[in-house]
Amino acid sequence: MSHFLTVQKTINQEKTVELSKQIQKKKRKNQYTVEFKFGSNIDVSKLKEIIVINQNIPHCIPQNIVFRLNSNIQFPVTVESQYQLGFLNIDPHSYNYKVARYDKYNSYHIFNLEPIHRPFTSFETIKDVLMKEGEQLFEGFEQFHTKNTDITKYEIVNEAKLLEFEHNIKGPVTLYIQKNKNGIITTTARVMNDAYLQMIGIDEEMLNDYVFQTGMLPQSLAGDGNIRWSQTLAQIFKSNASQSFGQLMLVNYQGQKFPVHLKSQNFYLFNQDDHSYTEYIYYSYDVDSKWMNKRYIEENSLDYFNKKTLNNNEDTDQLEYQKRCRFRKL
Repeated sequence: MSHFLTVQKTINQEKTVELSKQIQKKKRKNQYTVEFKFGSNIDVSKLKEIIVINQNIPHCIPQNIVFRLNSNIQFPVTVESQYQLGFLNIDPHSYNYKVARYDKYNSYHIFNLEPIHRPFTSFETIKDVLMKEGEQLFEGFEQFHTKNTDITKYEIVNEAKLLEFEHNIKGPVTLYIQKNKNGIITTTARVMNDAYLQMIGIDEEMLNDYVFQTGMLPQSLAGDGNIRWSQTLAQIFKSNASQSFGQLMLVNYQGQKFPVHLKSQNFYLFNQDDHSYTEYIYYSYDVDSKWMNKRYIEENSLDYFNKKTLNNNEDTDQLEYQKRCRFRKL
């Protein structure tokens, strides 16, 4: 059985068990059973010093910031930079999903996701927004949208096909697992291997700290210099629709841009129990070995955690560090 499929089934079983447990609450005392002296003995003069501040907090992120689509295509209207991990960009899934669980399986880092519930954006609204940026951008989106939602085009395979592909994985790879149930597509997990982390210049400690401090996931696609990413988005949409990428530019933690040859492969499985489809989308990166330098990762880790070398003891070959604030300023 596929390694990732095994992990996902285990997680679903554990979740089912937890949800089936009955919650027992112990009775506790309330304000009527706890002795409290009501009346004039209470000094209320301090209450007059309190300044009341009214703040309207939206129930969800406004649609002019991020979209939620039934086709599960992820992209924000603008790209936020204040929460980036170094110069790595933010995975657009971070705007519509929260990390619910982290698992480490061999060299793979598995982040299980749960959707942030907000209203779906209509196809017509997306069309109006994208057409303002350019007809080519909307055409790419429409192709990607159709690829995700048209189940008649799904080529169903068995688990053996998935396992065969995973055995042949070499080098950096990322994986998205998404589920189509009743026409609504949701991402259930994102996976990265150690080689991918090495390629983008980070290690496991940096990744875990960043994810659980910010709730964001990093990704390495380089932008086109436009805050709205219109040219890059058009390429991403069309490439995902055709599952054909070729050469493109990535960016690492330090901000260096480098070329890779990206290959994509997807597999569909059908679940008889709930009549849903699960898609496994693999992205494999063919990159020059010079971008897989572990020395850079050590430097980046010091930079990320803001550690300053105080003393290099040559006798013991030990470094003493003073840890300042956790995140670097960009």
